Amino acid sequence: MSGTLVLGIGNRLGGDDAAGPYLVDRLNRRRQRARRPGSAEIAAIDAGTSPESYTSLIRRHQPDLLILVDAADMGLPPGSLRRIRPDAISIASFSTHRMPLSVLISYTKELCPEVVLIGVQPEQTNVGTGMSETVHENVRALAEAILKGRTDEIPLLERGT
Repeated sequence: MSGTLVLGIGNRLGGDDAAGPYLVDRLNRRRQRARRPGSAEIAAIDAGTSPESYTSLIRRHQPDLLILVDAADMGLPPGSLRRIRPDAISIASFSTHRMPLSVLISYTKELCPEVVLIGVQPEQTNVGTGMSETVHENVRALAEAILKGRTDEIPLLERGT
């Protein structure tokens, strides 16, 4: 596979922690409606709370770009989006998966030329609640950015941002 693979990470039952899976749903719906000949291939998978379970799929398809999207407490206003460099993962707090994302990224960097982690600042992650409107709207905007190949316009997470 050439193109982009998006792994949405998170718990659908955990309020804004559902940002990653919701993004996957949104991307897959948009791709169904807008199939264009010659457009870049984008595959989107709901990795739930176990993104490490998809390493064999990543190895098999070896996408040009792997995008990991997860709710992350970055100390920013709710809905904020940030690209997170592997060396800056410690600035953000990820809580719903077993393997640290730094380990997953280290492994997948051997399989993909480019790996991007995008954090979505949650407003709340209470079990049994829906996503907040702010996160919902910003994840929609993120889907558009991914479809247009504009994830590089998402600001980098820096200490104190």
